[in-house]
Amino acid sequence: MNDVSSPSPLPLQQFEAAIQADERVLGMLYTGSLGRGTAGRFSDLDMEMWLTDAAYGEVETMVREILGALGAIQFLYLRYAGDSSYYTAFLGTDWLPIDLAVHRPTVERPLPPPSQVRLIKDSTQHVEQQLTSAQEQSVEVSWEEARVKIEDAIDHYIYLNRKNARGDGWCALGLATESTAALYTLLAALRGLRAHTYRYTEQVLSPQERALLAQAWPMEPSQQEMRRAARALWDWTRLVWQEAERCLGRSLPIQVDETALLAAVDRLYTR
Repeated sequence: MNDVSSPSPLPLQQFEAAIQADERVLGMLYTGSLGRGTAGRFSDLDMEMWLTDAAYGEVETMVREILGALGAIQFLYLRYAGDSSYYTAFLGTDWLPIDLAVHRPTVERPLPPPSQVRLIKDSTQHVEQQLTSAQEQSVEVSWEEARVKIEDAIDHYIYLNRKNARGDGWCALGLATESTAALYTLLAALRGLRAHTYRYTEQVLSPQERALLAQAWPMEPSQQEMRRAARALWDWTRLVWQEAERCLGRSLPIQVDETALLAAVDRLYTR
């Protein structure tokens, strides 16, 4: 029976009690939204775990046993193996995503600060020592990084229009969506958030900015639709460019004749 007091549909209290009693598990904590205390119905589960050397020697068997205590494993795969192994799994009838990092007992790795984790077990104080040295890390964007991102966006804008004008709408669509996402990530970082793949849009963007972002999304790879979306993408690029200069307090040394560029793009479709 699931623990209804938990933000997860999985039986976390029983699971945590089992981890506390398992001598093969030296340390364990939650990160992500559960670590921050913001988990909800659609949150995944992020865990870090330190095992004894003997247990780590049979890490896959151990991982299956650990995750099996939470629910039926629907899909499991290994993303990286070494002194640390990183697994992704989907558990239970709702296929809840789990990201589990499993380490040898002395592995040290960068951890979020204590305010962003929930420590469940630390029998050797190894985890506590790492948390003590963890620092609150602000999200910073350098002037050089912002310049490169905007230059890449201009490059993408030119190329996607050239591809679209010659009838390669799918390639143009790929360039457009890639550029839109990269610009969003830059804007979010400028405003202090790590927000890949459009996370936290309600926090990052104003209603007007969200409307502009939506306009830059192509609905289909037809030439007419891609041309419309590309023009909106240019407006989105200009907005992020201007915001970068405002946040960084200085101009980005990007030399481009906007009037000439837009006119050249229009000519691609009329010749």
